[in-house]
Amino acid sequence: MESKCKSCRENVSVNTQISQSQINEAIDKLARNKNVKFVSDEVYEFRLLQCRTCKYLEYGTTCLQCGCFVQIRAKLKDARCPLSKQNRWNYKL
Repeated sequence: MESKCKSCRENVSVNTQISQSQINEAIDKLARNKNVKFVSDEVYEFRLLQCRTCKYLEYGTTCLQCGCFVQIRAKLKDARCPLSKQNRWNYKL
């Protein structure tokens, strides 16, 4: 399957999807950096729900607006949804 990749700006062929264990491993590596802050599990799940209903989500993992893996980006406290005008990640307690 070929698709336009936002982050690398060229057509790429996707042969495999990133696994949940690979995503968890990447988050664990980020957690070792003391400068990286994460959102609560509640906010994380809210953000993922917003991504799952977004037309720019591809393969269940990749944001076509910025090219990120949403399960990683959604975990980062300072990250924002690339559709900032729609403010999809605005979580109200």
